[in-house]
Amino acid sequence: MLLLGATLSAAPAAGSDAGQVSAAVSVGTVVSASGRLRVEVLSPMTPLRRGVQVFQVRVTDAASGKPVSGVVLSVQPWMPAMGHGVSDVPRVTARAPGTFEVSDMDLFMPGAWELRFTLKGTVEDSAAVTLKLGR
Repeated sequence: MLLLGATLSAAPAAGSDAGQVSAAVSVGTVVSASGRLRVEVLSPMTPLRRGVQVFQVRVTDAASGKPVSGVVLSVQPWMPAMGHGVSDVPRVTARAPGTFEVSDMDLFMPGAWELRFTLKGTVEDSAAVTLKLGR
């Protein structure tokens, strides 16, 4: 079984667009496996529907609520009911400390999807946010 993810460090590239997902609303928030981090997924599209997605991901300290800098974020979309992920690697772009944009993520089937996050760098942790997509 081949699982693909996307990885990028939390430092924006020189000359990169500093814009963020506009008019985004929270579609899922979890505390990480260690309990030290809070991972929130925001989307400009609600209700969520199948197809190519753009999400903003915020990683904050669970206790203080402050953004966590120096994080390398990996994301692996997974559909538990079907036992598969996606074949294309989503694009991850750092926007600010603890803030990422995940784009080009084709969640091609309606139903429950997990966004499985791995965080490395100044912290090592994992989290999974479950999303329900309509047709």
